[in-house]
Amino acid sequence: MATLDRCPLCGEDTSNQLSWQLLFGMKNNLSCCEMCRNQLLPIVGPLCLKCGRSLQQIESRFVEGKQCFDCVRWGERGWDEVLTHNKSFFEYNDFLKKILALYKFRGDIEVGRVFSSLIHRELKRSYSFIDQVIPMPASQVRMYERGFNQCEVWIEGTRFVQDSPLMRTKNEEKQSKRTREKRINREEEMFQIVEGADVVGKKLLLLDDIYTTGTTIHYAAFTLKNAGASNVYSLTLSRG
Repeated sequence: MATLDRCPLCGEDTSNQLSWQLLFGMKNNLSCCEMCRNQLLPIVGPLCLKCGRSLQQIESRFVEGKQCFDCVRWGERGWDEVLTHNKSFFEYNDFLKKILALYKFRGDIEVGRVFSSLIHRELKRSYSFIDQVIPMPASQVRMYERGFNQCEVWIEGTRFVQDSPLMRTKNEEKQSKRTREKRINREEEMFQIVEGADVVGKKLLLLDDIYTTGTTIHYAAFTLKNAGASNVYSLTLSRG
């Protein structure tokens, strides 16, 4: 278990920093050192109304109205009503990429727990109306490799810990190994509803580590909507 005298992300001695933060409130609700917090870049507006991407970070030719080009393309495919809205906390920069690699691929759960309080606060503040939070399901191969679902860790100790109604249909190559074009234009299914699960009329929130093209989240939302969910939202730690 991580102790308060070391930053879980870089190992820096934070005994003085954290003692003051505990007295006056943890900045950004992140239990890590000041240097690491400063390398986590919050997403700032103006934002895409659909996926929450910062529009000021992309070329104007990839913006249509108040939506990014990826969301426009999802709409052109007839998927505009599949996902109600996505919100992401941070830009997917080199620092966060390294942190997520430590968490997901090297199994350092304490690194992931740095973000738990931030996510808990957001769930209480913005998603109290949600019927169920669904951590993005991992395939059997990924679960075997990692030993845990990184998104499930983020809702430990909350009322949102429930059996997931969603499961992966198969083991497949990582989305990061596919081109942006192949991700958006894929045809095969990715998810299915767990036998006996009931999502009819429910407002659901998908929780994931990163939103890049939105493929994984859209296919998960599509499966849930087809099973009768009224609305599907998503919350991700980062936006690529």
